[in-house]
Amino acid sequence: MTKPLSLLLLVTGLAGCQRTASSPEPEAAQGTTLVGSWRVTAYQCNCPPNYPLPNESVTFDASQHFKLYRNKVLAAEGTYATGQGSNCGGGTSEPIITLTASTPNTYVPEGAYTLTSNTLVIDQCSAADGPKYTYTRQ
Repeated sequence: MTKPLSLLLLVTGLAGCQRTASSPEPEAAQGTTLVGSWRVTAYQCNCPPNYPLPNESVTFDASQHFKLYRNKVLAAEGTYATGQGSNCGGGTSEPIITLTASTPNTYVPEGAYTLTSNTLVIDQCSAADGPKYTYTRQ
């Protein structure tokens, strides 16, 4: 009598954990792509104390184009590419993002990047005093 009861509890427990086909999974869909709008929410740099957080956002589209806004004004636009490389001249290969502005000599963040759920981090070699930007999906 114990076995049928245990089996019934196990089946009931497993049935309660099943997902339905209509369950939305926005994190899975958005968490693996750069496409969308991102806002700076943290900034790490070799800056003076109380250095203000930059008012910066960037949008990436599926055609490998970006637009970078500073203080809600378009500061740069161009193309972006991702791949593998070494940040800071180190020997370890890691994901790298390269933004190429349409206007020469325009500053844009680029370097090693990580994309986790709705957080994008672009590290411009913070180990060597380069800035590190943390963006949150808007």
